Amino acid sequence: MELFEFSKYIASVYRQSKNDFKQQITELDVRATQSDLLMFIQDHPGLTQRQIAHNMTLDASLLTKDIKILIDHGWVQREVHAKDRRARVITLTTAGTALAQRLQTTMGNWWADLFRSNPEIDSVVLGQQLELVRKALEER
Repeated sequence: MELFEFSKYIASVYRQSKNDFKQQITELDVRATQSDLLMFIQDHPGLTQRQIAHNMTLDASLLTKDIKILIDHGWVQREVHAKDRRARVITLTTAGTALAQRLQTTMGNWWADLFRSNPEIDSVVLGQQLELVRKALEER
């Protein structure tokens, strides 16, 4: 396989998972990027907006817009950081936690179905390799 093809495959897997995921969560009134954000905050509580943008590799201004939408829905709250008055810590509300858990379950089921239908794909190895790729990119 040519190395440039990795990008093609990664993009294709991402798009397909998001398309399928969007169909499964249509009744929840949350967009795919916002769902990613809710699940990330669930897994990384107490981060500032800047830290979230950096860790998720998101444009800070686009993140601000999505945070506002999530606040308007009552799923997250933004509080002044205790040590840096300019920074805002993003946390989930009770409703946001429940939604994030539902989203994580839905996405987990999507992957479980994929691996169950394709036993030749080793989920443990794939997960380890993707984690190594992500860590290498974070260190750049």
